[in-house]
Amino acid sequence: MSRVLWIDGDFVAVESARVPFLDRGYQLGEGAFATLRAYDGRCFRADRHLAQLRRAAAAFGLSVPRAVDDVLDEAATRTGAADARVRVTVTDTTCSVFAEPMRVPTDDEYARGVAVVTVSARRIPPACFGARDERTAEADRVDVALGRLDASAKTTSYAMQTLARREAEARGAAEGIQLTLDGDLACATMANLFVVRGDALATPSLDSGCRAGVTRAAVLEIAKDVGLVAEERRVAARELRECDEAFLTSARIECLPIASVDGAPVARGSRAHALRAALRDLIRRERVRGS
Repeated sequence: MSRVLWIDGDFVAVESARVPFLDRGYQLGEGAFATLRAYDGRCFRADRHLAQLRRAAAAFGLSVPRAVDDVLDEAATRTGAADARVRVTVTDTTCSVFAEPMRVPTDDEYARGVAVVTVSARRIPPACFGARDERTAEADRVDVALGRLDASAKTTSYAMQTLARREAEARGAAEGIQLTLDGDLACATMANLFVVRGDALATPSLDSGCRAGVTRAAVLEIAKDVGLVAEERRVAARELRECDEAFLTSARIECLPIASVDGAPVARGSRAHALRAALRDLIRRERVRGS
């Protein structure tokens, strides 16, 4: 298995790839990216990931070449891995697709769940990016651009997320939970968050500042298949401790149970496992339709 890089139209050796010194993504963090998971060489819902990427890139006046759409599965296949991580990055000088074998949670982590902690960094709500300023036409144009950097945007200005993740890891946790400015649940540093109470499945709504994850959307879609009624709403922090079970979602981890938060145990259930099985079934069905 190997790492694979496609950059500006060609597959090249990872070790020989270079980014121009004056690249604004390198200098200022002006860039956007998307991370996909490929199963046996096929990226799951690539069209949705790329739609989000193009929206975020547009905020910086950047475009994602259509050639990228056609190279994702090939890059994943070239890794030789059954599970591959595929990252698309676009800046003002470069567009790249990087693929490598993906480290996924172990069977033990899925069975036992993982520890999370509440981190100090809060999520900034989308409303903070949408305040209009009517004083100048230029301000209007900036406002429109900032409006594209909503909850679905992943930009190369990722310091807040990585620092929050480091805080969680330094405290011995697998993930960090970020709260809203009002103290409600928003998301994890690299994942979305769900809580289950009875037959109700809840996840923070997008106005919390969480990302509109593709896996998050898929889980909301299939919840009914396992007998759950799903809703996006304001989720109080206490619900993570009072729920019947809780779990994280992302392309990498699928549905990963939470075992504890800030050292306190979280109730265990079977819904996360049922949802992961339903998600895998959805992935298989879409592979068949797309073959």
